[in-house]
Amino acid sequence: MNKLRICVPVVERTNEGAAQTLEQIAARGYLAELRIDYLSQPDLPSILKPRPGPVIVTNRLPQEGGQWQGSEADRQRLLEKALQLGVEYLDVELRAESRWRDDLLKRRGQTKIILSWHDFQGTPGTAQLQDILDEQIELGADLVKLVTLARTPEDNLRVLALIPPTNAVGQEIIAFCMGPEGKFSRVIAPLLGSYLTFATLAAGRESAPGQLTAAQVEAIWEILT
Repeated sequence: MNKLRICVPVVERTNEGAAQTLEQIAARGYLAELRIDYLSQPDLPSILKPRPGPVIVTNRLPQEGGQWQGSEADRQRLLEKALQLGVEYLDVELRAESRWRDDLLKRRGQTKIILSWHDFQGTPGTAQLQDILDEQIELGADLVKLVTLARTPEDNLRVLALIPPTNAVGQEIIAFCMGPEGKFSRVIAPLLGSYLTFATLAAGRESAPGQLTAAQVEAIWEILT
């Protein structure tokens, strides 16, 4: 049986609020995703040096659902700072500037790099999804993440179908669909071998459409398994 690993997004505006939320997430035994792009004045050392549990750090590009309003240079600088602080995971978009992205992959150290790709408009066809996945794998990421917006139930099947063959070649993958039509994929994905799924501590704290609460995901998982 595959493991249910839940990651909870931290969507706080203040450094103090983010640090407190990390404590709550760790106390529940979940992985945390610190969304730098939500912070009004990011102070990463104050949040991450005393971190109570493993953290994914990302600073999401606006075209992939992010809230970042600053320059690209500052966005990259904050991600580099997180790398210097030795975070467990760093999420970098496949669409990021290629020279910077590839350099970051080379100097990752002990940090696992998640190379991600999001589509908030819909779900491409199977061939395009496979092309994106192949590019992510070829770049040498520790984990690949491919998330789309489901407009029909069938969209979920195309994304979920990527998981078993990717695991079969030794590549860790995170894949599911967003939106109301994609909710069930967030629970099914770990059953198929997705490295993790995302859920919130409480309703109203979502970082993407269709996120369930961790309690809901665990309850459904218990029924299914």
